[in-house]
Amino acid sequence: MNLSGGADGLNLKERDRRWFNIRREIEKSGLDGLLVVSDGQLERRGSFRYVSDAYASLMYGYVIFPLKGEPIGIYSRGGWIEDRRTLPVRGGWVIDSEPYGAAVADVIKELNLEKGRIGIEGDFLPFPIYERLGMDIPDATFTPSNIVHELKMVKSPYELKLIESGAEMVNKAYEACIEFARTGRTWNEITSEVCKVLYHWGSEDIGGYPLSRSIDVIKTGDTYNLYPEAQAPGGHWMQFGRLLSFGEPKKELREAWELDIEAQERGAEKLKPGNTGGDVMRAINEVLKGSKYTGAPRGSGHAVGLDIIERPFISLDDETVIKPGMVIAVHPVFTPHPEIFEACADMFVVTEDKPRKLSKITPEIKVVAR
Repeated sequence: MNLSGGADGLNLKERDRRWFNIRREIEKSGLDGLLVVSDGQLERRGSFRYVSDAYASLMYGYVIFPLKGEPIGIYSRGGWIEDRRTLPVRGGWVIDSEPYGAAVADVIKELNLEKGRIGIEGDFLPFPIYERLGMDIPDATFTPSNIVHELKMVKSPYELKLIESGAEMVNKAYEACIEFARTGRTWNEITSEVCKVLYHWGSEDIGGYPLSRSIDVIKTGDTYNLYPEAQAPGGHWMQFGRLLSFGEPKKELREAWELDIEAQERGAEKLKPGNTGGDVMRAINEVLKGSKYTGAPRGSGHAVGLDIIERPFISLDDETVIKPGMVIAVHPVFTPHPEIFEACADMFVVTEDKPRKLSKITPEIKVVAR
């Protein structure tokens, strides 16, 4: 298996599987094609990646995927799309969105879709693009589409192998962090070491907003939030969280952590086919009864994949049905927030039986004595 996104045999079988399913759903939806958009947020470019297997290094990328014929891409980096159009734009690394509008319209005309029904896939289409499409191809009908979002929720065996490899990468970063962490170093030194190890083992990018960051020196009594959100080889995002305590952790923090673990375990028990994200959240809230915490309204987890946040969401109002092959992160979030919130996070693969936890790292507060 090629983990770098190259076109080996298994990779091409995965392409054929995805494209076959996409075309089937396009036809069922009464559409003539899809306009697949890579938006500007690092962790939300999954629809584009799913269709193209191309790493969206910059903000903009588009694939026009017709019901009949081969897809055409407007981007520069590799992947499955053979017909790629690189758009020369001014501004170097900082580029405008508007010039892409004319290029997208030209491809739609080339594919004879200028009077067709086209679904828009991806989370954000820049308004200048939408406006230009309306001027250049006024007879085309554009409508929001969830075809790719729905398909990428359930992972294939090929995708699960990539995700398992990513979990191993994160485990190595954890082990390296334990070895490196000590008082007298800054928070940023530890975070830099974590990022270095992740990149060494193939991470394509790192979101990781919850990672501790500061140039202050760590001292006894401090707690480091090890929560890297790394994009593994192949494009799938990882979600994993643990705490490192420099010396014995505070009583309140340890109690909150133990409650967090119990809530995660009870929630994970509900990761079964036929249940919903709401069922998982209710199980978490049941654990919190009698404590000073309630489950946070924003939820306590979500599916993970080529986007860092996919459905189902772990929230009371989520009715997405859980299916085998989904990969779901459970990270109970408490209200009011403890000193460090969303501290424990793990990813689980939904199976026909009980869920399979990906990380082998013990869910504990790791005490660093040095």
